[in-house]
Amino acid sequence: MNYNDLNNLYKNNEFRRIDKETNANKFYLLRSISKSKTLNKFCQQYNVEKDLNKILSDKNITEDMIIEFIKGEPILKSTEQIKEIEAELNKMNGFDWGGSMGNNLEKNIVNNFVKKILNYEEIEDAIAGSIQKSVYGYTLNSWYNHWSTVLIENIFNNNERILPTVDLVEKMDFFIDSIPFDLKVTYFPDELMKRAISEQLKEKYGSKSELTCEKNIAKELNITIPKDLNDRALTICLNNLLKESVEEKAKNFIRDLSRMKKDVIEYYRNNPKELMVWLYENQGEMRFDAANRFYLVLVDSENIYESWKLKRNVNLLKKQIDNKLNSFDKYNLNEIKFYWKKDGKEYNCISELLFIIK
Repeated sequence: MNYNDLNNLYKNNEFRRIDKETNANKFYLLRSISKSKTLNKFCQQYNVEKDLNKILSDKNITEDMIIEFIKGEPILKSTEQIKEIEAELNKMNGFDWGGSMGNNLEKNIVNNFVKKILNYEEIEDAIAGSIQKSVYGYTLNSWYNHWSTVLIENIFNNNERILPTVDLVEKMDFFIDSIPFDLKVTYFPDELMKRAISEQLKEKYGSKSELTCEKNIAKELNITIPKDLNDRALTICLNNLLKESVEEKAKNFIRDLSRMKKDVIEYYRNNPKELMVWLYENQGEMRFDAANRFYLVLVDSENIYESWKLKRNVNLLKKQIDNKLNSFDKYNLNEIKFYWKKDGKEYNCISELLFIIK
């Protein structure tokens, strides 16, 4: 197949068909330098025509030449740059998307304010209040996610087993021993945790919902419950209030809840393929793909709601990421099959998962 044929398979998530082709590795390498500016530089360096079909079929242009070119590109951040990024991220004290709008900011502003409020003074008040709060939270959290991702990608790219992509390339961030992976940094999924602990909560505290249990205990202990928080923010708030309480009932609940969550984390730590399948099957519809993924799952076992802080913990991240990469075995890969209900198809992919647990 030529480059265009393989690229069509790539866009349609048919990676295992690509892998069967003899020129698959070279295609993936070319795909990683396919942005116009980078490809121009490559073609000038090797004095070849800017035609990906011809470059792929040209036996004089080897995989080693493409790898040499990538290694010569200034991808890595300096030690000083990393320290500066880390120092700025350390200034962040809380991770709050800013109310109920979350990260679907524009859609929620239009649906919940623009189309519902006719009164001019009322929309002005909303802009100065809840909209401003959401814009602030969205911007700050997006800033944190971007620069913490830069830190994490730099840790990966510094490892000798990694060959990075030069530009931002869809569905690919780096190669490990010639195998392309898309890096996904995430936390343990809220929905999966809720489902996993629901029956235990109901048996012991009367409800499958952590929030409902917290509300009930707070009412019993005469702890004032805020009325203007969304469910997630209220769950975190009540969790902290119960931790601060000197009442035995509150202490017992927090202790039981912590044990339940730790047991769930430990189960999936020992059964990572199940979590990988869940993550593939529950990805956002708009960003769906079946690319090979390297999942980095960050967990603060003492306070799962503060797992976001681990994204800036360079020392912890580097040690565990390097250990994982240095033990990577391309002859013992995790081959994942998952079902995507939106199109009724089953997909095959290669995936790795690393828990970073504090």
